[in-house]
Amino acid sequence: MTTQSDDETLLETLINAPLPPARLWQKPAVLRSLDEHRHQALSGYRLRTWVDHWLHRAERLFGIAALLIFGWWVVDGPVRDWWYAQQVTRHAPPVESAPRPMVVVRPPAAVERVIPADVPLPFTTPDMRQSPAEGFLAPRSPVEAVEEQGTPLPRRLIIPAIGLDTPVVEVFIVDGAWQVADYAAGYLHGTGLPGDPGNLALAGHAGLRGAVFRDLGRLTPGADIFVDAGTWRYQYRVRDMRDVWPTDVDVLDPTPTPTITLITCTNWDIQRLIVIGDLVGAQPLTGE
Repeated sequence: MTTQSDDETLLETLINAPLPPARLWQKPAVLRSLDEHRHQALSGYRLRTWVDHWLHRAERLFGIAALLIFGWWVVDGPVRDWWYAQQVTRHAPPVESAPRPMVVVRPPAAVERVIPADVPLPFTTPDMRQSPAEGFLAPRSPVEAVEEQGTPLPRRLIIPAIGLDTPVVEVFIVDGAWQVADYAAGYLHGTGLPGDPGNLALAGHAGLRGAVFRDLGRLTPGADIFVDAGTWRYQYRVRDMRDVWPTDVDVLDPTPTPTITLITCTNWDIQRLIVIGDLVGAQPLTGE
């Protein structure tokens, strides 16, 4: 046990001992809160402010918005196309190969069909929808109804070279722009009729909404194009293919002989791919 004399000796020694240098002094132990300890430990770094918190929230919101937009694109694009293809396959009759038609001479039409010259070529963007027929800007003349009674509008397009077999619906000019049919080829109202002298113009999507003309660029001169109208099947043969600007509407001009013009988007939708063909024959349809 430590005696009192020893304690007094130690105390006297400590009192008389010289002080150590200041650099050797030890800091007294202090109890600090967790926040204070974190603040001192991170004193050499920039602390997060309210701006950082808002930026973090904005990043989360942006990520959620991007996922929602991507999900909508998937559902409204590839999934919708896949669902439509399943429904068509389930209810469609067996597709027969297009026969090689015999040539039949038909009398020329007496009425010239005219379309507005200041309307750009059809766009094939997914946001366009078909509108009711009563909204088109190029009304039919009374004579056209008689003409179409003898020469029906096209209702089916077949291109064996690219495996295309699609319905055809009539489209019109709405708000200064051509409609583009969904899951079908669109017959441009006012252009030529199948088999008659004139320029039969059909347009279609190259991306979504069926993308009936996605493989149009694979065609080559000499490929056959079949168009059904009424009880007749008309055979056209590709003569020329080229890219034009949307304002090059002269490709829709009437022609003295029966021709067909197919139109779709190309080059990132800034140009239009044009396929031109000439009538080479026609034959009556049987069993359809």
